[in-house]
Parts: sequence; structure tokens; C-alpha cells
Amino acid sequence: MRTERKRASALSLKSLTQKVEAVEVASDTEVDRNTLPKTVFTEAKFLETWKAYAAFLTKTGNKSLASILTASKPTLDTFHIHYALPNSLMGDQLERLRPKLLKYLRETLNNFSIDLTVTIEVSEVKKIVYTPQEKYDKLVELNPDIAFLKNLFKLDL
Repeated sequence: MRTERKRASALSLKSLTQKVEAVEVASDTEVDRNTLPKTVFTEAKFLETWKAYAAFLTKTGNKSLASILTASKPTLDTFHIHYALPNSLMGDQLERLRPKLLKYLRETLNNFSIDLTVTIEVSEVKKIVYTPQEKYDKLVELNPDIAFLKNLFKLDL
């Protein structure tokens, strides 16, 4: 008596979960980076490689990701890259690109100790005044004597 294992249909949900599990098993095997090369490189060489990857992204049609890489200048601390972005949306997109970017940098610079930290710099948002009342309040904030003059001459907005 021969027992055959039933194969899942290519279009079933079970086959999709089996494929995902196979990918997860393959990605769990991580290489020890301490045994890989750690070639020293200059900051100029690093910046050149960073710009080359941004140019590659532009050439392949990923202009939004390329603009994220050129949004600010990365700083290098030994083999650790610090990159600051103005908003979290750009940070999320860069986090999705992070594995490919690090692989490219590590292989190109032949240094597998390179790591990347992305920080979001929250800038202070200026409130724009539109209405006459907002304009008046802003002027009073800058110079309280304006309120005195308005009351003295019985002016309205």
C-alpha cells in the first residue's frame, strides 16, 4: 500500500502559507558578520557609494526612494551610518529599503560591519495667520502697545 502525500493546489491558501513558511525558514539562517571582511574605507568613498545607489534607484524608476537617499547627508561614525529624515513617512520607506541598501553598501565597500540608524527630526511647524483676528493677535503678541492704541482710538478689525 502506497501512501502519497497530498499536494496543495497552487491557488489555495494552504499553498501560500507553505510558501511563506519556506521563505521564513530560508531568511532565518543569518550569517555571522564577525567572520566577514571589515575593510576600512573613507567617508568620501562611502558618500560616493551612497550617491551611486541613489543614482541606481533613479535609473531603475524608484525616484521617490532615490529622493529619500538624497534628502540629507548621512554621517558616518566608524562603521555606523546615521541618517536623519524630516518625517516618518520617509523613514518608513527607508526602513523597507534598508536591507537592500545595507547589502549594497556592505558588498561595495567590502565591510560587513556597516549598520544604519534612521532618525526622524521633527521640525517646528509655523502657524500661518489667515484671518484678521489672527493677524491682530499676532501683532499684539509682538507689540502689546497695539492693543492699547486700538482701545484708545476705539478701532475695530
